Amino acid sequence: MSKVVVPPNQRIRQQSGLALVSVLLVVALISSLQIFLVEQQHLLIRRISNQNAAEQGYQYAQGLNSWAIRVLAEDEEPAIDYWREDWYRLGRPEPLKEEGAQGFSLQTTSQAESEQEPLAVIDFGVEGLNFEIVDLQGRFNLNNLQQREPAAAKAQQTVLMNLLEILDIGEFEERESLVAALIDWLDENDLARANGVESAEYQIGEPPYYAADQALTSVGELRFVAGFTDQIIARLEPYVTVLPASNVRININTTSAEVLAALSSVPVDDIAPVAAFLGERDEEAFQGFQSADIQRAENAIISASVLARTPLSNMLQINSQFFAVNSRITLGDYRYCMRTKLVRMGALQGAGTPAVSVIGREYDTFCAASEEAEV
Repeated sequence: MSKVVVPPNQRIRQQSGLALVSVLLVVALISSLQIFLVEQQHLLIRRISNQNAAEQGYQYAQGLNSWAIRVLAEDEEPAIDYWREDWYRLGRPEPLKEEGAQGFSLQTTSQAESEQEPLAVIDFGVEGLNFEIVDLQGRFNLNNLQQREPAAAKAQQTVLMNLLEILDIGEFEERESLVAALIDWLDENDLARANGVESAEYQIGEPPYYAADQALTSVGELRFVAGFTDQIIARLEPYVTVLPASNVRININTTSAEVLAALSSVPVDDIAPVAAFLGERDEEAFQGFQSADIQRAENAIISASVLARTPLSNMLQINSQFFAVNSRITLGDYRYCMRTKLVRMGALQGAGTPAVSVIGREYDTFCAASEEAEV
């Protein structure tokens, strides 16, 4: 059998081809490695940038919280809380009364120093800071449903039923189911009431979980309660709150017509009488409802109810202890949001400056609400 002999020139061409392929493979590997390293470096830079922005946003939010605490603590009339006080005007710009007047200042000037009363709105010299103080006692506290005494529990359930009806959420049967499911979520037992839902039903879902059987910690927790869709929660959110108490009253100086009318002990027919009463807050000379006005508020609720019955007792007052600071900080493409709940104690005891403390924080919820409002 004859042996095949490859000519030298052909062997050289084969070796040159293999060398060229090897060089191309090495170049490709080096290029891929460079691309990978560049991507990793970009991700690292972006990660560090986000961390810095988050830390900066957190510090700005903390600064806004500290300023809000100071404003609430230095409230000259803590026995009455209404919309034209400094705590409410903080973060809400007002139009200048005359051209060329001083608009924003960190300084507090006396009437003698300036003919125009200084605005309570503060300009911190940083763009992208949006904040406000919200009176949480202008809203219905969902944890009020945690009543051990049957009559009191029934009364609070009626308030929520009325509010759902006023806000046009579902039919009667759906509203009953929502209230029953929420009560089962709040109570300490694992026994489902009529139209209610307990852990046994949540366990067959995907993913399975248990009913909390304790007080709510945030309004966002409602998404875990049977029947509460994102649309229902978004509709409810401006009118309800979650506070660490089960007997929180409503401040008639800061509440809405919907919440105030819902305090009827029977279904509501028309909230117009309540809206007319609260309309007095728009008058230029309004300085807050006084204790004597609580009876007028109750009369307005009676006029709004179907059977003209006395509304829930001991549910109205003219000042507040619970507030929230909503902070939204925009730093370039990054947005940081914080909602801080505050409690102000000692406002009525005459013990000097009231003590204001933080009772809870939530993140991102205010961002989502703000983004929806901007669309």
